[in-house]
Parts: sequence; C-alpha cells; structure tokens
Amino acid sequence: MTGTSKTIVKVLQWAVRLLLLAAALFLAAGGPVPVALGRLFPQLSPLVAVTSSIAQRRWYLGAFWFAPPLAALLLAVWKGRLFCRWICPAGTVYTLGSKATLRRRVLKVRLNGYLFWTIVSASLVGVPLLAALDPLSTFNRLTTIVTGTYTVASLIPGLLVPAMLVLGVIQPMVWCSHLCPLGYFFEISRSFRSRPKEAFVRSRRQIVTGLLVGLPLGALTRAFALGKGRHERPPVLPPGATGIEAFSAACTRCYACVDACPYGLIRVRFDTDRAAWQLFEPEVHYLDSELAPDCGYCPEWCNACSQVCPAGAITPLSLADKQCRQIGVAKVIREACLAWEDGEDCSVCQEVCPYQAITLKIEPDGRALPIVDEDICRGCGACFSNCPAQRKGKAIVVGGVDRQRQVRPM
Repeated sequence: MTGTSKTIVKVLQWAVRLLLLAAALFLAAGGPVPVALGRLFPQLSPLVAVTSSIAQRRWYLGAFWFAPPLAALLLAVWKGRLFCRWICPAGTVYTLGSKATLRRRVLKVRLNGYLFWTIVSASLVGVPLLAALDPLSTFNRLTTIVTGTYTVASLIPGLLVPAMLVLGVIQPMVWCSHLCPLGYFFEISRSFRSRPKEAFVRSRRQIVTGLLVGLPLGALTRAFALGKGRHERPPVLPPGATGIEAFSAACTRCYACVDACPYGLIRVRFDTDRAAWQLFEPEVHYLDSELAPDCGYCPEWCNACSQVCPAGAITPLSLADKQCRQIGVAKVIREACLAWEDGEDCSVCQEVCPYQAITLKIEPDGRALPIVDEDICRGCGACFSNCPAQRKGKAIVVGGVDRQRQVRPM
C-alpha cells in the first residue's frame, strides 16, 4: 500500500470513528429516535451477550438484537481487532487521549486474557464477575453526564474511563493493549480460527488462571454477597428485572436504563445497606410530586427502561405486561397517616392509585382508612409521591420485592 493510500485509509478510519462516537453519544442521550436504539452500542459487545447468556442459562436476545454482537464477533473472526480500531467509541476516546504520551511502561503484563477468562468462568456459576469492565458499558456510563441523569454514585464506576485516560498519558493505549477483555475476545477469536492449537497453547495460562479465580470467586459471591436474607429493605428495581440476585448478577452498570427513563426516576445511589455486589446498581427512586409535578411515579404508559438493557438484567416488557408488573408494594405508615392517626378526611392515596390497589375501610364513626391490597399493588409510587402528610414524613412508602411478578390486570 502506497503512502497516499495509507493516508486515505487513515482519514477514512478517523472519519468513521468520530462519526460513530457522535452516534453513540446521540443515541444514549435519547435523540429523536426510538428509545430502544439507546441500547445499540452497549448491545454490540459479544462479551456481555455471551457471559450474560451463560450466567442466566438462557439466550436473552431476540433475533433482532442477536445480530449486532454476532456481527461484531464474526468481524473479529475475520479481522481480529478491527472493531477496536474502527468502531468502539471507548477505543476512540482512548486513542484521542494517547496523542500526548510519555511512552513509559507502567503495566508490563497483559491482564486482559486473565480478566476475560475470569468473567467467563464466573458466568458458569451464574455471576459474571467483572463484566462491568466491558468497554462499551464503561463508555455508556459517561453519557449520564450528557443527559444530566448522573449522581455522585453513578460517577464512581464511570471513573474507569478518566483513570485510563490519565494512565494513557504515561503508557499509550494501556487499556486497549493490556486490560480490555473485549479486545482480547476479538483477538483470540481470530487466533482460534487460524491457528487453534497455537492459540490454545499461548492462552492456557490465562484460561487456567481464569478458571481457578473465576469459579470459586463467583461461587463465593453467589453464596454470600448475593445470598438470601441480606435484603432487609429490598430495592425497587426497574420494571422487567426479575429477582434481586439475577439483576445484581447480570447488570453491567452501563446505566442505559437511567438515561432512558423520561421521568428521572431511575437513579444510582451509594447505599451501605446493600450487599457488595449490589453497589452502584440502578434503582427506582420515587419523587415528591411537588418536586416533580409532571409525574413523580412510574407511570402505566411508560416502558422505556425495559427496552434498552443490553445485558438481559431487565427483560423487555410490552405496555400491557408493564401494567401488570409488580415491582414493589406500598405500605401505609399508620402513625403518620392523616386518616389513621389524626382522624382527618384524607383519601389522596386511594384517589391517585392508577391500579385501584388502595381501598377505604369505613369505620363505625365514619372515618375512611386507606388499606393496600398487596395482591394488586404494582409499587408504582403514585401514592407516595402524592401523599400530603408531612408531620412524621410520608404516610405511605413503597418497598421492593425479592422477585417481580405479573399480577392480574385491572
């Protein structure tokens, strides 16, 4: 290839990379396109697709969403790390950041193979440890800054990108060359196609180490960090999450659901009451209607968050299914309730409940007392966000459930 041809290819490569970087930010920020496209770039990772499917014992992708990671994997079988050099938005950011570098070798051992096989091995016992290191998920975390949905807690997992940029000033492209498990997956895919025996010999140390680390560490995490009995206050998870343990295991903290929620209800908080593996998870946090007059609860007409998860931690729900999904249960705090405690004529929670899950118990003295039917309640939070009680705090609160379920329709 002549010098002119190389220059043309280089210019074309950067044009494609910058265009795709802009597209990734645009889709994650919720441009005027279908909300489901917000998962397109995080969904490109075959690492997340494979490990999440193994961990959940099911292929969670439909035919349409199966195509992007399969295409990326087939591209790797054909051309190795071409995805990294032309498509990956995280790789583009790191390449831009490495233009000014001291060219020192801080990290000499390539750890990406060890990380990859640890993730795969841990997935065999249902806990894909370190899957949050997937570069497409790490890049997507930064979009919470663009969309304004970030919290301090959500920025902590997002520190990986700026940390690698700083390290890249010392050692160029250190993430891509020494740490990225997805890049290793692409690289090994081509090696196993062209020279399978040599590839196995060269990778056996990483494979064995990954098995020795991933299997026991995943098993211990499942037994203790994800064990039952640790959820004194179960979190309210986005509609479409199944159980607390399954969600914690599958979530890569890409925060696509945080970006997708049009009402700002899905947030990331640092809660010390959570198990270690639940830290930095997205949860539903209901808002006071005075602070968020447009909504303040998870409305029956919205299923955006369930359409964007690339890891299968949140399964897609139709609007009809979302309206029958119990994500939590409301509870009346009688000592704070204006009707129960003060004898006032207040039935706001019953009036605003979109699912008729709150009824009024009429006392002999004529008082109407709110009662929650837990078999009907969806945990949407409308009662909480509209409760007028203030003296002892809200008189009705919503707690999560260990496992979401479908309840009978209205």
